Amino acid sequence: MKNIFKSILALTAVAFVAVSCDVTNVGNKISPSDVIEPAASFVQKVINDTELAAATTSYDIQIGRSNADQPAMVAVQSTLPYGVCPDVVGFGSGQYETTLSLNISDLAVGTTLKGTIALVDQAGHANTSLSVTLAKAYKWNPYGTVKITDDLVTAVFTVQSVTWQVEAEKAEGVEVYRLLDPYGPNYPYNDPGDYKLGAKWVIDASDPNGVVFERTNLGFNWGYGEFNVFMADGVKGTMANKVITFPKNGLKFDLPDYGTFTANASGKQKIDLNL
Repeated sequence: MKNIFKSILALTAVAFVAVSCDVTNVGNKISPSDVIEPAASFVQKVINDTELAAATTSYDIQIGRSNADQPAMVAVQSTLPYGVCPDVVGFGSGQYETTLSLNISDLAVGTTLKGTIALVDQAGHANTSLSVTLAKAYKWNPYGTVKITDDLVTAVFTVQSVTWQVEAEKAEGVEVYRLLDPYGPNYPYNDPGDYKLGAKWVIDASDPNGVVFERTNLGFNWGYGEFNVFMADGVKGTMANKVITFPKNGLKFDLPDYGTFTANASGKQKIDLNL
């Protein structure tokens, strides 16, 4: 253990409660009485696309019809969240296919969008429907070697704030980074057996004034349970000149067998993305 005394400095745990948010889908409000209904239907009956690029803002669905003599409008009804699906879609004269474009600009990576879309007649009855499931995923590309400076472990153990190098990846098209084995073999206070490979710390810096990350298992254990880090309520980091920092006392360091401790007391925790 690098000849250091890995002992707890304090045993007072801070309770942490995870709160989930349940949002009920809101269907689009339509008034189909003034909408012409041609013999239209979806080209597909089921859409299941869960590997969309993280930067995707819209998703197109094809609708066809058998008679294209006249221009026409079709009323659309949806159980998707309000604002995702338009209320109507149009065909031009001679046009057999048209596109229904879903607005998924607010769909976060890791969140699944699921619901049904129906084409309705003038009486408001669904003539044809489509089941849709969409999700975004990051495409990770190698980024290079970055530096971490620690002010997490210092909150609990008799160690100094140190800086070391780790490999990182960057999500294609967005300012999101993934640190590989951030507190693994390169962390100076770790010995073989203190860590397990495979830990990934994803940090979203798409808003440089609102850098965030989810609760993350850092992949090392000094006999008190595997260490986790998360952000205090309402706290966000910043990125300036490719260096990410966090407010003093704005991070939480969790030892499952003992509790949760306030970290980054000196404000030294940072991630230097300069290559």
